[in-house]
This record gives sequence, C-alpha cells and structure tokens, in this order.
Amino acid sequence: MKKAKEKNIRILEAFCILTAAAAGVFCILYLLDLTQNYWFLNLILGLGVLLHVSMSFLSVVRRAYFPAAAAALAAVFYAVCLVFFML
Repeated sequence: MKKAKEKNIRILEAFCILTAAAAGVFCILYLLDLTQNYWFLNLILGLGVLLHVSMSFLSVVRRAYFPAAAAALAAVFYAVCLVFFML
C-alpha cells in the first residue's frame, strides 16, 4: 500500500471534525425539541454513519487496525438503526 500524504490525512481529519460538529449541532437541535421529525433523525444517523466510515478509513490509513474495526462496527450499528427507523 502506498504511503498516504500528510496533506490527504489532514483533509480527512478535517472532514471528520466537520461531520462530527454537524452531527453534534443537529443532535442538540433535536434534543431541544426544535426539530423532532423523522427525517431529521435520519439525517443525524446518516451523519453518524458517514463519520464512522471516515474515521475507520482514517484509522486504516494510519495503520491502526483495532480503532478501524471499532469504528466500522459503530458505522454498521448506525446503519442498522437508520434502516430500522426508516421502516
């Protein structure tokens, strides 16, 4: 596997940070009873899946395989929850 460039790793870290911040803000809005809709909950869960997939990819790039597996399992959990709430 080719060594990842530090710039690409920083871009992926920034993407993880922005996704986590967006999910956090949307969770606060949901918990404050401002936007309690099913589509908003699905948006939060979708951001959770996206965040954990990108964290898993970042861990693989850094060659930390245990955190990558944990993030992948969390992404699967969020995806199952997303499918459950859509039914």
